[in-house]
Amino acid sequence: MEAENSMSKLLVNILKSKGLTDEHITALELSGVCSKDDFTMIGDYQTLMDVTGVDEEASQKVMSWALGASAPVATNGKESDGSSNTPIIVESSDVVKCVHCGAKQPKDYETGDLCISCGLQAEPVLSCHWCYSSGPGKFCRECGSEFLGASDYEIGLFLKKEGESKNSIVKLVKEMTAQEKEAIWAKIRKSR
Repeated sequence: MEAENSMSKLLVNILKSKGLTDEHITALELSGVCSKDDFTMIGDYQTLMDVTGVDEEASQKVMSWALGASAPVATNGKESDGSSNTPIIVESSDVVKCVHCGAKQPKDYETGDLCISCGLQAEPVLSCHWCYSSGPGKFCRECGSEFLGASDYEIGLFLKKEGESKNSIVKLVKEMTAQEKEAIWAKIRKSR
């Protein structure tokens, strides 16, 4: 009973509620743990398991309580510290990034300008196969159709002329093999 006197009764009750037994608490006291602050010296749940012989789940609960949000937690066999290693970056909605290299473009950037890092067109301007307008991005701002790549634009125009719907043209072109595209190109050349 004297061994329990070195730890406060509140701490003993909290540790018991986290799954530790009297033997585990005695092992902690013998190793010099007397307060919640001493758990920072232990550092992680694996060390707590080594010192006390407690199971993994209980040691994770204890260390999570003792260290707060910074306690290392096992996920899929790997340890993580609960917080993401990648920083959160908040950018304004008018930020333009190059589609090729991801470099942020200056505030005076206009559609069609070249990237300051790689020299390619930062935001390619594509033509719509459905309404013939052009613009940046993946979708037409006039009709909402998804843009086709520059190499497939003529095929999209041909399929529109053949009577395909706006949304099915993009799907058809994406699913086409190189031979099917070449056959359509032959028809396009023949119709000129």
